[in-house]
Formats: sequence, C-alpha cells, structure tokens
Amino acid sequence: MKYILGLPTDHVESVEQFGTASAIKEMAIAAENLGYFGIFVTDHPAPPASFLKAGGHHTLDPMVTLAAAATVTSRLRVLTNLYIVAYRNPLLAAKAVATLDNLSEGRLILGVGAGYLKGEFAATGVTFDERGDILNQHLEVMRQAWTGEPITATGKNYYAEDIVSLPQPIQRSDSLSPPVWVGGNSKNALERVALFGEGWIPMATPKGIDKFVQTSPITNLDSLARKINVLLEMWDRHGRSGKPSIAIEPWDAGRYGAKNWDPETYLERLTQLSELGVTHVPAMLSDIGRDFTASRVKFLETVESYAQFVTL
Repeated sequence: MKYILGLPTDHVESVEQFGTASAIKEMAIAAENLGYFGIFVTDHPAPPASFLKAGGHHTLDPMVTLAAAATVTSRLRVLTNLYIVAYRNPLLAAKAVATLDNLSEGRLILGVGAGYLKGEFAATGVTFDERGDILNQHLEVMRQAWTGEPITATGKNYYAEDIVSLPQPIQRSDSLSPPVWVGGNSKNALERVALFGEGWIPMATPKGIDKFVQTSPITNLDSLARKINVLLEMWDRHGRSGKPSIAIEPWDAGRYGAKNWDPETYLERLTQLSELGVTHVPAMLSDIGRDFTASRVKFLETVESYAQFVTL
C-alpha cells in the first residue's frame, strides 16, 4: 500500500500556516523525507456560500499549489484530487497539466472528476447536467493536444482549428499523457476509468453523502468490492492490460488522531482494502471543510506520527 498525504490548503483562513510558498515547501519536503508516495490537493475555484456554510471548503489553485511542491522535491508524486476539468477550456487545461507534468519531471497524477456543485458550474459557465459528457469530451481533446500535433476540435464556446499545444507532457511507456485517475462511484465514472484512466478514486459515502456529492453509494466493503468487480469487467472489455490503481482511505475508523479514531479498525481495514485490490491510501490528516486550529508545526507532527503508525 502506498500513502498520499492531503495538504490542508483548503484552510485558507490559515493561509499563513498552510498556503504560502514556504508552507507548501516545508510540508512537501517533510512528506517526501518521511516516505509518502505523494501529496494531493482539492479543487474548488468558485464555491457557493451555501456550500461553505454546510461544511464545504475553499482551495488554493491545484496546479499552482502542486507546482510549488514539485519544485522543492524530487521523488514525491503530485495528485489532483480532484481536478474538475469541465470548469476549464480543454486546451487551457491541457496546457496547465502539461506544464505541471514538465515542472515535476513526470511526477503528476491527474485525478479528475465530473463535479457536483451546481452553483460552481453556473459560476464557471458550464451546464451542470452535461458535466459527464463535457468531461469525456475534454479528456479526449486534451489527449489529442498532448500529442504535440495540430488538432481541430469543436465544443461549446470553443472552436480549435489546426492548434498545436506544446510542450508535451513527460511520456511514460506508451502514453503521451500523465496517468489519469478518475474519481466517482457511478457506472459512468467506472467506464471513464476504463476508457481514459490508469486509476480509480472511489468515494466512501456514509450517512447519505452520496446524495450530496451526486454519486452512487459506497457504504461498506461489500459495496466497494462490487464496484471494483464492475470496474475490472469494464477494464477487460476495453482490452486494458494490467490492473488499475485504486485509491481510498478507510472511512469507518475515524480520522487519525481525532476523538473517534480507532487504530485497530484502521489497520484491519487497510489489510481488507489491500485484499480487494486497493493500492493507494489518500490520507487526510486535517479536518477538511471545518475548523482546523492546528498550526503547521502541529500538523507536521501528525504527518510524522501517522507515517510511523503505518510504517512508511
């Protein structure tokens, strides 16, 4: 199992603790030195006030944030979890992704999702009900752009004729694009993994969270196992080789270090998830979207103790 540390850059109320260049540098270097596989950040460019009042969160721009982390590390992977491609013009998104992949010297994992906030789609000028189709279309245009060859593509609000996008991303094996990990639990999301992705980021949905984030429920290990089986069937049907990466954290053992933290259950779930085919754990050690009073020093102490707990 490999561990990916979530940076608390959503806590913009404490931007001096978690959102400056020096803060990103210190957290990224600590994660790399402690043996974490990577770091991740989230994406909310225009969250509605109602979402924030209900426990939602802000973010720093993910590409800028991860670029700051990539330039002070050499091994640490940088993951967008999740980048909502539909908010952006596909060629602008392709350029940002290729830039970050080059700045990180091939360490970017592009986590993408369809998104779920209607108000944010309206604010960015995108039709909410078409978000899945737009994501698929954008991913296809981005893959074409990453070839470095002239492309022509048409979509809502853009017409690209004979456009060349350089630099290309750093190439890995037969792919011209960074590895794409797809978030979401729906059948469409699983199909998107098989079509475009190298990995899947499922979302646990206790207490009706599935309705809030507009996806299918995953409430226990059995429901996760069923989704994984569907994914593998699709993977084989599309002629994909190997197996997809799967990234999810144990969700019923409490957050590490919190009052409801259950270390025995957490370790048991790690074993069970590994047996199901889960390969990565995105570890969120801060309280996302809620009051988080810890300083950066305290957060880094937690990062180190968690690394010891899971024996990185």
